[in-house]
Amino acid sequence: MDKMQAEVTEVLEAAGTAIVPQSMRESLITDLAPIANRIETYAMTAETIRVVDDASAKSAAEVCDLIAADVKAVKGHEILANVITGFHAMHRRLTALRDAFVAPMEASRKTIKGKVIAWTEAERAKAEAEQRRLQAIADEQARKERERLEAQAAKLKTQEKREERLEQAAQVIAPVVQVAAPKSAVKVARVWVARVVDAGAFFAAIATRPDLAGYCEISVTKLERAKASNHMTEIPGVEFRKEVR
Repeated sequence: MDKMQAEVTEVLEAAGTAIVPQSMRESLITDLAPIANRIETYAMTAETIRVVDDASAKSAAEVCDLIAADVKAVKGHEILANVITGFHAMHRRLTALRDAFVAPMEASRKTIKGKVIAWTEAERAKAEAEQRRLQAIADEQARKERERLEAQAAKLKTQEKREERLEQAAQVIAPVVQVAAPKSAVKVARVWVARVVDAGAFFAAIATRPDLAGYCEISVTKLERAKASNHMTEIPGVEFRKEVR
């Protein structure tokens, strides 16, 4: 048994008889084994075949038709299609079951976490406001003390004593006030959030800021579809050409 046949068997065994009964497995192996044996031949032919004249072109086209027939047989295989459909349906059901548990719990967690964050942010704002108030008081007290010392300096008779008192005044600096805010009881992350407010300005900037182009994705597939639906379509910066496939 070659590599492809072994892979078919391995996949079916992994699925188990509950999903793919033994009779279906045997039918799949019987139907797909001949095609599996031809895959390597097709690959070798693709590497070695030479198209140099009308006869070789027709011969190559015949191989293409054989491959297309085998591809159609695999894609249209009734048992394989039913198994795939069954897996997809089971996947959807299991995903829905998981979401039935997870979604409401995540929603509750998000609501509770939001309330914790809201309270924490409110307390942080209060602490910052109180810190600014106390810092303003400390700054004002320091300013008044400097003014008091400067006023004393002005009354002193000797230059030496005046300079000494002025130096004392210059050294009066308000202490940095710290007001601690409660730490968040939940893990939070501060992230930047972007919102496009003027798409026109953004695209216009790309002309002089090539680095911005990295934030845009030009869909070649959509461009090709637009050209296919209307052959007169022309788009600046886009070159259309026909290819034979």
